[in-house]
Amino acid sequence: MNEIDYLKDQEGLRKMKALVDDFKVVMIASKLGNVPFSVCPMTLLKMDEGGELWFFTSLQSDLFKDIVHDPRVQIIYCDQKKQRYLSIFGHATHVNSEEKKAELWSCGQLQWFEGKDDPNLVLLSIRPKDSYYWDNENNEPVPFFKKVQGDRSAERPPVGRKGKIRFWNH
Repeated sequence: MNEIDYLKDQEGLRKMKALVDDFKVVMIASKLGNVPFSVCPMTLLKMDEGGELWFFTSLQSDLFKDIVHDPRVQIIYCDQKKQRYLSIFGHATHVNSEEKKAELWSCGQLQWFEGKDDPNLVLLSIRPKDSYYWDNENNEPVPFFKKVQGDRSAERPPVGRKGKIRFWNH
C-alpha cells in the first residue's frame, strides 16, 4: 500500500471527514503512557469544519478522569464490511458550552444521560494531531496515490489505500 502525507492543504481534513461521516461508534484509548492503557467505546457526534471531533461523556467516567491527567488519546475505528480503518491521535479537552450541548444533543443519548441538562453530561472535544487510514472502497482494488519517481514498490498491484494525515495547521 501507498502512504501519503497531507501537510499544508485541506486535502487531509477532507479525507478524514469523508471517512468519519459514516462512523458512529469508535474506541477511544486514554492513559497512553500506561500499560495497559484504558479503552472505551464512544459515540462520535460530529466532526466540525476545523477537524475537531465531538463526544459526550460523563463527569464520573474513567475517560473524563484520565483526560484531566493526560489529554493524549487515540481513536480507533474499524468497518470490516467496507474495509475502512482509521486511527487518530489527538488531544482531548473538556468543554463547558450549553449552546454546543444543545446543538449535539439527540434523544439517543437518553440511554446514558437523563437529558441535556444532566449535571454529569460534559462535552469532549478531540483535536487530531496525526491520523492514519486504510481504505479499500467497495472491497475492490483502488489505484495507488501518485508514487515518488524511483520507488520500486510502485510496480506492485494496487490493493487499497493507506494514508497519513498530519494536522500541523489545525
